[in-house]
Amino acid sequence: MPPKDIPMPFRTALPWTGFVALLFLLNYMSRSTLTPLLVSIEEDLGIGHAQATSLLLMQSAGFSSALAASGFLLSRFKPRQIATIPLAIAGGILLLMPLVHTLGQARLVFIAFGLGVGFYFPAGMATLSSLVFPKDWGKAVAIHELAPNTGFILIPLLAQAGLMFTDWRGVFAIMGVLMICTAGAFLLWGRGGNTRTDAPSFKGCGVLLKNPASWIVALLMAVSMIGEFSIYSILQIFLVSAAGFGPEEANLGLSISRLAMPVIVIAAGWAADRFNAKRTVRACFLLHAVALCLMSVDASVSRIPALCGVFLQAASMAFVFPPLFKVFAQCFSADEQPILLSLTMPLAGLISAGGIPFFIGYCGEYYTFGLAFLTIAAMSVASAVSVAYLTGVALDVPAFTPARLRLPLASPATTLTRCCAPFAAGSVMLSAPLDWS
Repeated sequence: MPPKDIPMPFRTALPWTGFVALLFLLNYMSRSTLTPLLVSIEEDLGIGHAQATSLLLMQSAGFSSALAASGFLLSRFKPRQIATIPLAIAGGILLLMPLVHTLGQARLVFIAFGLGVGFYFPAGMATLSSLVFPKDWGKAVAIHELAPNTGFILIPLLAQAGLMFTDWRGVFAIMGVLMICTAGAFLLWGRGGNTRTDAPSFKGCGVLLKNPASWIVALLMAVSMIGEFSIYSILQIFLVSAAGFGPEEANLGLSISRLAMPVIVIAAGWAADRFNAKRTVRACFLLHAVALCLMSVDASVSRIPALCGVFLQAASMAFVFPPLFKVFAQCFSADEQPILLSLTMPLAGLISAGGIPFFIGYCGEYYTFGLAFLTIAAMSVASAVSVAYLTGVALDVPAFTPARLRLPLASPATTLTRCCAPFAAGSVMLSAPLDWS
């Protein structure tokens, strides 16, 4: 008989939730390692910004395809298997990186690698939720979410350290070894993720697609992800080619600009419970637009506006997610949330992790980076304006109340849990009652 998942008290489960977070850290870092290595790849392969950022597009295409399919696989395989085996396979693909010597070869490797790492998130969240009781899901997700915020800081530093001993191919190969070892260790000794889940249901898709609020939320999610990942992914190229920094200085600046992100996320969670969430989201998008306008200033005149913009851009997007998740929870019922995210997130991921970085690289090579930044700034302003329309179109009720919404107001951590859960597309997080205390 296969082992069953038995939830544990949070303190008992902490080492195992940390183990799952380590899987997520390696998954996230491996996907983001391209960012601090793009300049090295350009020089080695003799390609331009547009061709270099096309690698991000290839990786994102594979990642989004796997993400869209992963919910269905959870009904056939254990979450722990889906979280680890594809990760190990992706690590094996990175071991092939030393054989890459042309742009075409690199594109094939990165699309295959994206497929491998794209299966993690739903399975990882299902594994995480199986370790603890529902009342501790918020704490478990908080541990899990340390991974991307820590990764933003570590990736540029570790990549630059790796370049002191090897080339960009070697850095990827080292990452591949770490992924294989960690995935194998969790498969052998990790806990949780033994319960298969139901296949995702898309009942009610038509109603959601006709609801204008769905499209507004999709816009907000997409622009938020663009601000979080798209800008970050091309910052090294921007700082080197447009702002006049060296690759080492650019990677150091990239890491320093993200140092405060874990603290900002905590502050944003506190603010989401104490201030109007819609106004907070609107302010974040407007600040993001200001930051991008600063980054579009010609660095030949002064580099100070660009540097200020880089730091403000990172802070504004780190602050936006907790209140945005709260707005999302207020506007859609518990049944509607997983369907909407299942429909929007793969496409939003493809756009933010592939399409927009390629667009920025293309503008940087043939026009100016400022053109791309101003375009995204306009999208941020449009997002800020659209927030005001959520109240009128999302719910035909006179006021937001838990009874009418079928959702009580949540703490930031629990809201994050509820909105991360849909990626598992039917995991135990969706099938069990939630503790909103």
